[in-house]
Amino acid sequence: MKNFNRKYIILILSLILFANPVIADNIKTADKLMRKAHTVSSLEESYNYVIKARKIYEEEVEINSSNINALVGLSKTYQYTKNREDAKLYVLMAYNLKPYEPSLQKEMGDFYFNFQEYSTAIEYYKLALSSGYLKDFETNLKSAQCYEKLGDEENAQLYYKISGHVNPDSRQVKNKLNEYSSQHHADNTKELENAKYKYLFKDKKLSEEEQTERDVDKIIEQINI
Repeated sequence: MKNFNRKYIILILSLILFANPVIADNIKTADKLMRKAHTVSSLEESYNYVIKARKIYEEEVEINSSNINALVGLSKTYQYTKNREDAKLYVLMAYNLKPYEPSLQKEMGDFYFNFQEYSTAIEYYKLALSSGYLKDFETNLKSAQCYEKLGDEENAQLYYKISGHVNPDSRQVKNKLNEYSSQHHADNTKELENAKYKYLFKDKKLSEEEQTERDVDKIIEQINI
């Protein structure tokens, strides 16, 4: 009887130890397929990669409905095919397992971003930034893009500047900041022309650009701590 119990325990431990790596390998395979889907030029080929990845994620979720990586991956396949209902179902399942995890807060932001719901996306990106993702380049960049889509140039510029501080080599951010710099130069020139015959006041408020600079300095100071 003792020998039977010992063999049973060894079998259970073996299943625990060797099953997880297999699941992890399956997830890696599905993730690789999703990366391929975003790099190939053929839409049909890209779609086929996504469907293959979806099948793997679905199998892993059937085995373990609490597999966060599989749930997030499955949601991304539905985001790719513009199926909002299923995409939201699976990303919410993952998020509800660990709602205070910044990576999942960001995933929620990405979901809303991909469906062009920028105000809601910003709220989740703010959660992620305040929960430990302050130095995360993509979260800051997506925040900038959300504000830009909403027409809030002041906050868009702020987050582009923070993104540039986190990743100084980003050409995308450099180009955006150059655009804003050129626009502000044109606006300032126009403002000076209009102000030629106006009185100057001592208690002048900060310009939007000056206020943005101050806000950026404060956040970068937090990043550097």
